[in-house]
Amino acid sequence: MKKIALWAIPRAVGTAFERAFVERDDTVVAHELFMPCHYYSAARASTRYDGIVDPAPEYEYQNVKRSVERLPAKPVLFLKEIAFHMRGIVQVDFWSSFTHTFIVRDPRVSIPSLYQLMPDFSFDETGFPAIKEMFELATGTYRQPPIVVNGDAFRRNPSETLRAYCELVGIPFDDTTTWKTGKVLPEWEQWPDWHREALTSSGIFEPPAQRPSDDLPVHVKDMMAAALPYYTAVNRHAISV
Repeated sequence: MKKIALWAIPRAVGTAFERAFVERDDTVVAHELFMPCHYYSAARASTRYDGIVDPAPEYEYQNVKRSVERLPAKPVLFLKEIAFHMRGIVQVDFWSSFTHTFIVRDPRVSIPSLYQLMPDFSFDETGFPAIKEMFELATGTYRQPPIVVNGDAFRRNPSETLRAYCELVGIPFDDTTTWKTGKVLPEWEQWPDWHREALTSSGIFEPPAQRPSDDLPVHVKDMMAAALPYYTAVNRHAISV
């Protein structure tokens, strides 16, 4: 089995990229399985759901890791995960068998989008510090070549970007950037506001031009500026087609 991890920031078009792999018959897709470790487990790194969701065994890292090992056997495992869900709990040996890849988006676009869905987000929840850490783990500890997708570039050139990505990770290219099957993952339906395009779209299409908003709070603009160095460090390796 070829095991691929796609590490994402929120609002990076990561689920749209994942959607293309849902269409592949040779692939089992795992969507953000480690989110409960970060938000719900006894060792949770975030207090966002304190008093709302009690810890339970199924949220603990070791149990989630075992659930990955029990996924159906197909030629390709595509695991899409938000990078900050793994802060403080990454086990180097477990992840050494994965090909690590990344999807990022300009924080001047991703952070305003995040603000619309989660107005009280923290800087960690922008995803940029953690994705740079995972990038350094992949290219440093694992000595893997950088494989990075820019979410907006993918939307502008979906087939070409996907073809280049498949070549880099070592799997056959299948142009699954449009679809009619209506396949969905249960996690998308659980959080429909976050996955609306994956649930309702029929493919990857170039988005309309977006103008920077001047109506954002000062602290959000400050986070956008603080995220830029992290974004630049990873995005400089992005696939170019």
